[in-house]
Amino acid sequence: MRRNYQISIRHEGKVAIFDITGYLTEASESSLSDAYANAEVQGAEKILLNFERRSFITSSGFGEIVKLLWKTRDKGQILRVAHPSTQVRTIFNTIGLSQSIEVFESETEALKEFSIPQA
Repeated sequence: MRRNYQISIRHEGKVAIFDITGYLTEASESSLSDAYANAEVQGAEKILLNFERRSFITSSGFGEIVKLLWKTRDKGQILRVAHPSTQVRTIFNTIGLSQSIEVFESETEALKEFSIPQA
């Protein structure tokens, strides 16, 4: 069902990982904003959106990701995406969002790249 979504947060060092399950839509806006408002997330240097759990993003959901990108940039945080479906990756590329947010095939790859100092 499209309204079934869940965002859980876990931490790997200075990376806050958002495990997103279900459909990220306009209706889930408050969940993404609430998750980002978490005090531990605010203290994280890096944010990873993990879509490994059969997730899908609607156009409104992509808008929410853009809003999150602005918030993370304002705080000097780095935002990345891991394990999007082929369809989601195609949309990221089509709308140019992959130029602002690096997209990785797996959480492991994203975490490995996070450990490399940024230029």
